[in-house]
Formats: sequence, structure tokens, C-alpha cells
Amino acid sequence: MRTVARIALAAVVVAALGAAAQGQPAERGVSATEIVVGTTMPLSGPAAFWGVPISGAMEAWFRHLNDQGGINGRRLRLVAKDDGYLPPRAVANTRELVERDGVFALVSSLGTANVFAARDYVIESQTIWITPLGGTDIWAGFRQRKYLFVTYPSYIEEGIYLTTYAAANLRARNIAVFYQNDLYGQQGLLGVKRGVDRARGTRLVAQVSYEVTDAEVSAQAQKMRESGADTVILYATPRHGALIVREMARLGFRPTLLSSFTLADPAMFALAGEAWNNVYLTAYFPLPGTGDARVDATLATLSRINPALARNPFNAIAGVGFVEPFLEGLRRAGRDLTKDRLVSAMETLRNWDGEVMRGVTFGPDRRQGTNRIFMIKSEAGRYTKLTDWYTYPTRF
Repeated sequence: MRTVARIALAAVVVAALGAAAQGQPAERGVSATEIVVGTTMPLSGPAAFWGVPISGAMEAWFRHLNDQGGINGRRLRLVAKDDGYLPPRAVANTRELVERDGVFALVSSLGTANVFAARDYVIESQTIWITPLGGTDIWAGFRQRKYLFVTYPSYIEEGIYLTTYAAANLRARNIAVFYQNDLYGQQGLLGVKRGVDRARGTRLVAQVSYEVTDAEVSAQAQKMRESGADTVILYATPRHGALIVREMARLGFRPTLLSSFTLADPAMFALAGEAWNNVYLTAYFPLPGTGDARVDATLATLSRINPALARNPFNAIAGVGFVEPFLEGLRRAGRDLTKDRLVSAMETLRNWDGEVMRGVTFGPDRRQGTNRIFMIKSEAGRYTKLTDWYTYPTRF
């Protein structure tokens, strides 16, 4: 019996030494051949226009990389769960991804309220979190950010920019805000209020909210019409953004319209029709179809793998943009992949340009990888670029 036990023990030792010799770390979600990452997204419900193309693009891009051999000899596998844009489901999904599915990292996770709800758990579990898709101001002043890396814009800074741009260039004087009644919309509203304080001659005449469960918004449209607003700024889902602009048009109420980048996908022309022409929005990466060869080539690759993504080009391209700094970090971390090696590798990104994201910078004391946006306009079923980059301060 002792001989059998010694043989068994020797076999275990040999197997362990073999794994070490192959550079395989004892790291959750990492094997000799695979890296497992996870995300929770609204694949159904009012925000599915975001979640489906973003997660679909991430999966397609992983497939594209896997067809080329993966990264450092490992294939990428995405585990995507549907949260319906509901914070409790997002939290439950996040716990499952970490504790049951054993992911190495979380990529994205969509919705400011959802991100905020899951924030403490992710940080306490010391899980790598790449670009949670929520207003970045929830991270300002937040400690324990070692495993966090963000390239998403600030809704507060965006609200300031939209307001001051409207005042300086579009003769905005009386501004109304149509916003989702959660952290997403509330951060945008706060930015507009700060923008009004900075822009001379403007005032906020109405702040009109909606609930994500609302099926119609006629009362909100009427309230903004009665406010005397000459300018309306939108912080909404694609569904509710389309509903409100169509309802305002039906009432004959045609103020100057501005919107968060969250409504920058050309799908809005199908959802809102003619009411979506002449809307001013922000963007934070070069738009497909506007002359950037790398972005256009990326969209062509995604569309070849998943033709449905061509219907949502902005959100599809965004999906690649959200993960590509992480992918670069994996390349730099090398074959002996651990969380801490990835962190060190990510911190070497300095003004790094990917296929989609541009100017990404991280460091030991910096987790806000980007801090700039620019203005675009919807015209005749497409978007055109209006300004150069607008840069705002980094906060974390």
C-alpha cells in the first residue's frame, strides 16, 4: 500500500511540475489553452439595443483573435449573461460569473445603476474589471481600484460639454433635460446643471424624468413643451430616446436636440425616423463610415463573423473598444498570466491606440484610461464629425 501511495504522490508532483514547466499559473479562469472572461448585459428589455450588439461584437472579436491563434497561445472564451437592465439580476449574474463560472476577468457590464450595485462585490472579490459601462464618476474617490481599468466617458463631464457647446454654438438659452431616473440619467442631469452654471445667459427650465419601465412618454413631452425650452438634452435608452423625439415632433415641438453618446448608433434613425435628424451628440472614438480605415476594417471583420452587427455599427465597434486595452494587456503580460502580471502590464499603456480606442493611458495611480470626447451631428441618416477632441480632467 505504501508503494502505491508513493507512486500516486509522485504522479501528482510530476503533473504539477509539468504544468509549471508549461508556464500554466494556478489562476482562476486561466488554463494552458484558454482564458475565460465574463460579462452581464441587457440582452433583453429596454436596453437590449445596447447589450446585444456590444456583447455580440466582443464575442465576434474573440472569435477573430482565436482564429489567429488567440493571445500567447490561449483562446478567449466569453460567458455573457442577460440581466434585462435590472441591478439585482446584474449582481446575481456577477456573483455567478466569479463563483460558479470562474472567470479570470469581467469585461464591461452595462448600466450605471447595475455597475454601482455590483461594485463592492467585484472590488472585494479582487476580480479584474475592464471598463464597466457606467458613468465614471462613481469611481472618483473610491479606493481599492487595483484591478479596475476604465475607458468609459464621464456623464457629468459630457453634460457640461453638451450644455456649454449648445450655449456657445446653438444659441441655447432655455434648456430642458429628459433623463432616465437612475444614476445614468442623474449624472447627466448633474452635468447639465454644472454646464448651465458655466454658460452665461442659459437657464434650466425643466428637468423631466422617466422610469425605464415606462411604455410611453407623452406627459414628459408635453411638460417640456410647456416649459418654453428651446433646447432639449437627452439621457435615455434608445427606446425611450426614440419615443420622446417622436412624441415631441407629433406635438409640433421642435427644439434643438442634443444627446449623450449612448444614442449614437445609426439604429436610432430606424427607431425614431425623421425626428432623429439634426441631433447633436458626443462620441469618444472614431465613428465607422467617417474615414477612419482601422475602425472601418474592424467593422468589416465583425460583420463577416456576425452579419447582424452591421445593423448596429456604433455599438458593435464600441464592444471592441471596451475590450481591446485588456487584450493588449494580456499580450504584454506574456504566457505566465496572473492577475498581478496583467495589472503591471496594463499600467504600461501610455497614450496607446487600438483599432477603436485612441489615447489610452493607465498607470499605478491612474485607472481612468481616457478623458476626451467630441461632437457629432445626425444628418440624412448618418453622423458627421463637427469638432476636434474636447479634453476634461482625470479624476481617478
